[in-house]
Amino acid sequence: MKKIYTINEIDDYMNKLTENQAQLLIEHCNKYQIKPEICAWYDNMKDFYSDWCNINDLNFTKEEVRSRFEEGKETGEFKVFANGEIVRLAY
Repeated sequence: MKKIYTINEIDDYMNKLTENQAQLLIEHCNKYQIKPEICAWYDNMKDFYSDWCNINDLNFTKEEVRSRFEEGKETGEFKVFANGEIVRLAY
């Protein structure tokens, strides 16, 4: 049986979600059956690249990071909002 998450279950550690984003995130989490637990928040792709290209000094290339991002969008790990903000879900 599929778990149905609610807005009350969102773990928004930065308390940045708007009401609209919360609704979109819950729809996303229910679609992918991922707990709504945000583990990272990025302002935009530039912010995403700056973190992932330097994470733990691994120095991923932009191409590797973009590929990982696209894969994560397909699995539901990443949710991109209309304003360009990106959240990563812990799963």
